[in-house]
Amino acid sequence: MLGFAMNIEDMIKKVGDLAYYYELTYYGCSQCVLKAIQDSLNVGDSLTFKAATAFAGGIAEAGEVCGALIGGIMAISLIYGRDRLEEATTSSRFLKAMELSRILYEEFEKEFGSVKCRDIQEKLFGRSFNLRDEEDRRKFFIEVGSHGPSGCPQVVRKGAMLAAKIILENIS
Repeated sequence: MLGFAMNIEDMIKKVGDLAYYYELTYYGCSQCVLKAIQDSLNVGDSLTFKAATAFAGGIAEAGEVCGALIGGIMAISLIYGRDRLEEATTSSRFLKAMELSRILYEEFEKEFGSVKCRDIQEKLFGRSFNLRDEEDRRKFFIEVGSHGPSGCPQVVRKGAMLAAKIILENIS
């Protein structure tokens, strides 16, 4: 399923660089992480990508769980998760996806001090923004430059790299 010629470190860097570029160019943290992994590891399809749309901005711009983390969990689930309904407590694929997603969650939280978009915003920009409020949204994108090189694209890069590392280190 995942055949590639690069070593793991180079592949992780490639995923991170691609996710960074996607976020810098297009925005949508959840889709940018997922798409970078899809493109680099040749997994998934356009419907999976489409399903990641509204996780940006901490789930529909609510400031909750960071979309970069959700995109990474979606990628892990896409590769390791179950492909049909079966008893969760005995499904090896369900259990594997949960185990690896837990690892990503913990690594992401350790890296950023939180998994919540609003907390990460506060860490990066000195305050959080209500992305559902037009004035706050304008301040987030224009005044603080949230999507400049040191803002959200760096979070997306790191989230994608963490997810790629977990995926690649667990390929059997």
